[in-house]
Amino acid sequence: MTLTTALSTALTGLDVARRNLQVTANNVANVNTEGFVRKKLEQSSLVLDGRGMGARAEEVERITDRFLTTELRRQRSVLARDSVLSDGLANAQNSLFGRPGDSGSGIQARLSDLATALETFSVQPEKTASRITVLGAVSDLVDRIETSGELVQKMRYDADQQISQLVGEINSDLLALDQINNEFARGVPTAELEDQRDRLLDRLAEKLDISVVTLDRNTIAVYARGGTPLLEYSPRQLVYSPAAQVEAGTAFDAIEVYDISQLDEDTGEPLAGETGVALVSGGSSPSTSLTGGKLKGLLELRDSRLPELAGQFDEFAELTRFALNRAHNAATASPPPTALTGTNETAATTYDAATRSGTAYLSVIDRSTGDTVTTVSIDMADDAATLVANLSAALSAYGTVTLSGDGPLAIDLGSYGIAISEGDSSIAFTDADGRERDYGFSHYFGLNDLVVKTGDAATALAVNPVLEADPSLLAAASLEVDTSGTPTGVLGGAGDNRGALELVAALEREFDTVTQGTLPGRSASMRDYAVDMVAVQAQAVDRLRTATDASEGLVTDLEFRRDSVSGVNLDEEMSKLVLYQQAYTASARVLTTTSELFDELMNLTR
Repeated sequence: MTLTTALSTALTGLDVARRNLQVTANNVANVNTEGFVRKKLEQSSLVLDGRGMGARAEEVERITDRFLTTELRRQRSVLARDSVLSDGLANAQNSLFGRPGDSGSGIQARLSDLATALETFSVQPEKTASRITVLGAVSDLVDRIETSGELVQKMRYDADQQISQLVGEINSDLLALDQINNEFARGVPTAELEDQRDRLLDRLAEKLDISVVTLDRNTIAVYARGGTPLLEYSPRQLVYSPAAQVEAGTAFDAIEVYDISQLDEDTGEPLAGETGVALVSGGSSPSTSLTGGKLKGLLELRDSRLPELAGQFDEFAELTRFALNRAHNAATASPPPTALTGTNETAATTYDAATRSGTAYLSVIDRSTGDTVTTVSIDMADDAATLVANLSAALSAYGTVTLSGDGPLAIDLGSYGIAISEGDSSIAFTDADGRERDYGFSHYFGLNDLVVKTGDAATALAVNPVLEADPSLLAAASLEVDTSGTPTGVLGGAGDNRGALELVAALEREFDTVTQGTLPGRSASMRDYAVDMVAVQAQAVDRLRTATDASEGLVTDLEFRRDSVSGVNLDEEMSKLVLYQQAYTASARVLTTTSELFDELMNLTR
């Protein structure tokens, strides 16, 4: 080996040792930096004309496992989706049914209060205070039902707003990834830039499940599940307009993906004539191929889980209205009202098409004595027009009976009281949602309803304003009709509690319900349905918490495995520092010795 060769070897050794010291020091400095990947300087032998001329520093490489990285991103998407659903449904459970151990705020508590009020009313039907308490308890229950229905839709609105915000964050991530692609395309790739790109990809994977493909010059393409391109040789952007308000039948806009060249630079809206690729379809029941990420969780919460819960509240509202009104229409106040106006404004439409049978009875009562003036039979076999005509003729001496168009039916007897017995009257049909319903005469026309609808939503309920204005009209008595000869009705007095007992029984009486989400259709009482709603929701939250815990455990395990490959081990790095310092010192010593030899040679020539 010549002195020149020794000098060259020493110089290259110094450079390689210096570079290794820089890389190792950088590893140590970033030991706690999230997303940092351990680096290693690759080196090779420098050979010239078959002779070794030292060492050469190659590129700085990242120590990483691509399989672990890909699997970790996928599992983070799953965890993000599970976490969004778990938190969303837990919030719904606490807001709608009360927190565990929290008494007095949920549907069951309101039902319990109503049951207590009705029990007291059945014992003291003549007391004004007990009537007011019952009406207050009914009002509290239906108010809770209505506010719960509104709250579910408010939660859907909030989820929709979060979707819009998340779309903006996804767009920002895609633009940042495109900028990094441009850096690599310009031929200036660095390991630190790859770290930055991986952090962006990890963040993007938490928002929606993605796949990543390496292109030429170390650039990448990003695709959503299902193959929708999000980033190729140019970036894409997601376009979504959130709903101004959310109701049961709200049709949401689609989430579409556009190439950035298709969008207006100022507004971000698609240019005229441009069409995008639907990542999420629009409508009242949107669909998507996404299976993970926050976006999937929010979509599922908005379009599936919360609507199922809303449907259960709708069903409970329908069951409550039907059960309480059936019992109240079968009873009569004492003294009875002089006028009744039905709440069914489309009565004649379904009446003639329904399966009808049996007979109801209406007695005209002298309010001053409580005696029955006359009792009229109402034949359910008659069509609506004939029924109203016959009833009007029978009561013409006392008052009027009118049916305005399809409804409502109104009876006004002036100074006389009206008492109705449902008898064995039956108006049976399947409603628009598939429930089998069987009404009595008064119940079908809604002549003595306790609960009325106040809007289009099934949960929009209130106490009948007629009863709120005059609590004495709350029905506690019952009209008993002797049909052995000419029908004769006898109305119980102020102490008659048979109607009140029917209201008590209404809470436990079973009626047909339809399937709502995971709650199957069956015969159920108000109390049973409320218990099932709470139980089904609690089970759903528990299952999602279990799934979230499992996903979190898997993510933690994968992170540990990845860190064992890509993470920085301080002991190992410190030992490398010592090694490279020694290598640097050795190269420096060779350089010094070579320099001294050159000096000696120069001195010999003098």
